[in-house]
Amino acid sequence: MKKYCEVCGREVETEIVTKREMHEVYGETIEVEAQVLTCAECGEELFCEKLDEDTLLMVYNEYRRRHKLLLPEQIKAIREQYGLSQRSFSKLLNWGDKTIFRYENGAIQDKVHNSLLLFLRDPSNMKLYLTENEILLDEKQVAKLLLVVERLTNQKEVG
Repeated sequence: MKKYCEVCGREVETEIVTKREMHEVYGETIEVEAQVLTCAECGEELFCEKLDEDTLLMVYNEYRRRHKLLLPEQIKAIREQYGLSQRSFSKLLNWGDKTIFRYENGAIQDKVHNSLLLFLRDPSNMKLYLTENEILLDEKQVAKLLLVVERLTNQKEVG
C-alpha cells in the first residue's frame, strides 16, 4: 500500500512492523505489541486508523483483563439474552441513553457498572432486580422481559 511520507516528501511503499508501545489508561501504564504502518524507505511511522484502533482495543482489553471487567461482546451478550435494545437496557439500569452503546463499542465501564452487569447475567438476579428496583421501562416492556427471564430461568433449571 502506498501512502504519503512527510519525511520523504512523496508517496512511498509502506510496511507494517511490530513494536512495543506504552499507553496510559486511567493512570495505569499498559504495554502492548502494536502493529504500526511505516515508510519502507525511511522508517517513519505513518498514520493508519485501522491499526491505531486495533492497538487501542488491545490496550483496553488488557486493562479489562487486569481489572476483571467484562469485554464489550460480553456486555452485548447480557443485553441480547434479554432481548433488549441498547436504549431499553440503559433505561432498565437507570443509566444514560448512550452508556450501553459506549460500553459495547469499546469504552471501559466503571467497576460499579461492571458489577451490576455481572449480577444481571444470571436470570434469577434479573428477576430480583426487576421486582426490587424502580424501572423506567413501561409495563408492556417489563411484562415481556419477565417472560424472557422466566424462560431463561426454566432453561437453566432443566439444563
